[in-house]
Amino acid sequence: MRIFDYIIICKSPDYKNVDRISQFMLLLSVLGYSFGIYKGLFPKPALIIAIMTSVICWWIFCQYQKKQGGVPYYRLGLLFASWGWFLMPNALIISGIFLIGALFERQVKFPYEIAFDPTGIVINTFPKKQISWIAIQNAIIKDDVITIDFKNNKLIQKDINEPVTVQVSTEFNTFCAEQIANSNQIVSEIDAN
Repeated sequence: MRIFDYIIICKSPDYKNVDRISQFMLLLSVLGYSFGIYKGLFPKPALIIAIMTSVICWWIFCQYQKKQGGVPYYRLGLLFASWGWFLMPNALIISGIFLIGALFERQVKFPYEIAFDPTGIVINTFPKKQISWIAIQNAIIKDDVITIDFKNNKLIQKDINEPVTVQVSTEFNTFCAEQIANSNQIVSEIDAN
């Protein structure tokens, strides 16, 4: 396991669109199961009714979590919905889509973290990005905002989740300046040879 010198947790964006898509998928599932039961696609509908009940209960639980101020994760409901679609005739592709949604929903909502150590910078998003110090021109914390300036003129600027003291930001800025200077020195030595 890799140990980092600094881990910066940035403010999380609003996940309303992800939640709306998850809720729409759950609603579509309940309506699809109801239609399947109505059309007689299931000779014994007890299992699909149990799955439909599980989807609805998880949806209600997620709404409760949201009202309590937590982050709702619909992945278990999407997993149940995927199972229900798997049991429906000719709905294997839909089942796969719901399974993919269940697998990636939590990853999409993972907090935006940026980790720093002497080997480089790791941005914990989906997919995870690893950046070498050679590609960085400057990295600083100022006014509770982290700014990473790349040599190719790309810029990452994010608000930090919690206020940063002057001492910590000075220490962090010094660490980054040292790492950038070390990588530039290594590059210049390689170029000299």
